[in-house]
Amino acid sequence: MTKFNDDFIKDVKSYWENNKGKIKYVEKSGVHMERTTNKKFGLQDLADHFKITESQARRIIYVKKQ
Repeated sequence: MTKFNDDFIKDVKSYWENNKGKIKYVEKSGVHMERTTNKKFGLQDLADHFKITESQARRIIYVKKQ
C-alpha cells in the first residue's frame, strides 16, 4: 500500500472539498428526444487530477480522516 505525505493528503482533501458536487459540464444527447445530462465532479476526476487511482483517492478522503 502506498504511503502518502501529510501535505499531499491536505492538498487532496482541500481540492475535494472545494470541487465535490460541482457541475463539470452539461451534455446534450439523444436521437429522438433531446436530453441534457449534468456531469458532476467525482472521485475519478479527483484521481485523474492528482494522477492516483480511484481507490487511493477514496482511501485518502474517507479513511484518512483526522
